[in-house]
Amino acid sequence: MKKYIVAIICMVLLLSACSNHNKKEETNNKDTVTIKKTYEYKDKNKDHKRGQKKTETIKIPKNPKKVIVMDYGALDIMQDLNLQNRITAIPKGPNGDFLPSYLSKFKDDKYTNLGNPGRPNFEKIAEENPDLILISFRQAYTKNLEEFKKAAPNAKVLYVSPDDDRYLDSIKENANNIGKIFEKESETKSLIKKLDKKVSTVKNKINNDTVMFANIDQKGIKTYGQTGRYGGFLSGDLGIKHIDPDMPANSSGQVVSYEYIANKNPDKIFYINRTDQDTKDLPQALKNPVIKNVNAIKNNDILKFDANSWFFGAGGISATIKQLDDIEKAY
Repeated sequence: MKKYIVAIICMVLLLSACSNHNKKEETNNKDTVTIKKTYEYKDKNKDHKRGQKKTETIKIPKNPKKVIVMDYGALDIMQDLNLQNRITAIPKGPNGDFLPSYLSKFKDDKYTNLGNPGRPNFEKIAEENPDLILISFRQAYTKNLEEFKKAAPNAKVLYVSPDDDRYLDSIKENANNIGKIFEKESETKSLIKKLDKKVSTVKNKINNDTVMFANIDQKGIKTYGQTGRYGGFLSGDLGIKHIDPDMPANSSGQVVSYEYIANKNPDKIFYINRTDQDTKDLPQALKNPVIKNVNAIKNNDILKFDANSWFFGAGGISATIKQLDDIEKAY
């Protein structure tokens, strides 16, 4: 009889322990967000070709108090969701010069400046002791990922740059993830609805003109493929006709000659000016006599985009709507 009673007591204790474990696991699941993310990462900082694919599943505690934001798209989303008080540090460049105008409030000294987005200051990151670090493709290199772990061993590190080959969908996915982490799902849904409406409006205005997206810097005129950076958005999502379907994707852009531009003869040129002489006037690079008979030049169908917004600020909801405003003007 005693053995029988002991067995019953053991069984009750075991069931109670299992129940408590399940409750604890349930509570943990309620307090965390599980995110599965696939992104490109590379071994070297100077390689602008496609990187290897890396898939991670990360459990992130909800409502982290101290967040370092290395990606301006994520910064834009957090601003839209009124989460500025969670942000402690951002890479702003010298005097905040890299920040697009719509993120100018983050120039405030209360947000630690981590320097250049491509070369993070890991000593300052360690001083911040963050709970969460949101990184972009500019930091997704093997060495950097190791340095983040050393500098902030207790922080969760989440990649939040958009996927260039599914650009708009990945922006919405990133926004939803941030919304879940900070329990702002309803506000995120409203932002995405606004973006979808703008995309629909712009797509209806796009015609069959061929377009060259030019990045003008000290090396000359660069352009991008119809997939990958810029191409995935402009050609893939919006259906803008690219001047050269055979051009490979490259995150830094391909330097092209004036003869190339004359041969491809784009109907429109969208450009950003990243030279030291960034003025409102047409840059000298687009005044070369070799391209004077190109359709876009002859018809003055050239539109300048804000360099910081397009080069540094990709990936936010409001940022993308501003980019769509630029494109809409061109049509």
